[in-house]
Amino acid sequence: MIFNKNNKLRVFEGFAGYGGASFALKKLKKIHPKFEYEVVGYSEFDAFASKLFDENHKKADGTLIKNWGDITTIKPAELPDFDLFTGGFPCQPFSSAGMQKGFDDPYGRGTLFHHIIRICEVKKPKYILIENVKGLNAKKFEQTRQLMREMLRDIGYVSDKANSQENPLAAAILNSKDYGIPQNRERIWMFAKYGGLPYGFNIVPPKRPSEARIGDFLDPEGFVPKEMYLSHAQIEHLKIKHNIPNFYVDKPLCLDIYNKKIKKDGFSITITQPEHNSLRIIEAHKDKEVVRKMSITEQFRLMGLEGLEGVGRDIDIVFAGHSYTQLSKRAGNGWDVNLVTILLEHIFKQL
Repeated sequence: MIFNKNNKLRVFEGFAGYGGASFALKKLKKIHPKFEYEVVGYSEFDAFASKLFDENHKKADGTLIKNWGDITTIKPAELPDFDLFTGGFPCQPFSSAGMQKGFDDPYGRGTLFHHIIRICEVKKPKYILIENVKGLNAKKFEQTRQLMREMLRDIGYVSDKANSQENPLAAAILNSKDYGIPQNRERIWMFAKYGGLPYGFNIVPPKRPSEARIGDFLDPEGFVPKEMYLSHAQIEHLKIKHNIPNFYVDKPLCLDIYNKKIKKDGFSITITQPEHNSLRIIEAHKDKEVVRKMSITEQFRLMGLEGLEGVGRDIDIVFAGHSYTQLSKRAGNGWDVNLVTILLEHIFKQL
């Protein structure tokens, strides 16, 4: 790693949520103890997400990292200097679960990339790492992607601004299930470097296949809250509504309600916000059909974080008494910390 105690990586985390980048940096430091970084600030306008971030991420002296709030109101010149901007800017304009309006989104969410540019034009961080749903890579958003590249070129993220063929943005769709987490979660990851990407730069880390499946990521028996379980009547309703004969399985599997089928491959469908939640867990029992919602600790485990206390595991995240709904929103909108850790390590090795 090129960052050490004499040259810390200074990070600003935009659209922070629960701090996916901050969690990944912590994990990266465990892998590379000499790697040093500092989160100098973050931006998050949701009060619940901000509280969860504050509970889990602190300065070295234990005080809170400053939340600069709504990114649209930030005055870039007032921000501390930083080397890396990270952010999963809102995905609704490009998501199949949203309206797919792109930069024409009537709620203005599609324009939030402009605020990333507005900040980076002034602060000129060495690196930008951003993420969105794979829908951004659709043909209908090619003009959007081209505009993003042009804006990055204009503010110096190429070696030659006059060269319209130089691509300032390395991008790839990565799937969590290819990197050790049994969740089918495809996201487009994008990286830019001030002054241009190194020759031959490749954003795609080598895949890390794993034999782990969803059953390996569930809470131990007795730790799943009782309210997660569906009643007999609810299970019977599911069978009729989705034309599923029964829920007897040999191993725990995922029920994909949206596509009305049991996923037999052992992977979870994408964790989403509660209003889009179409995931149920089918437990393996010989004598009864058991279907339930996924617990909070299971959702976050599939996002690369351990939060279940009382079973002797190292805890990565504390939930600070937040509700099931609020925590499910955070998980659905968050970054797979396992994948981000692998991605950051892969990127820095090339720099």
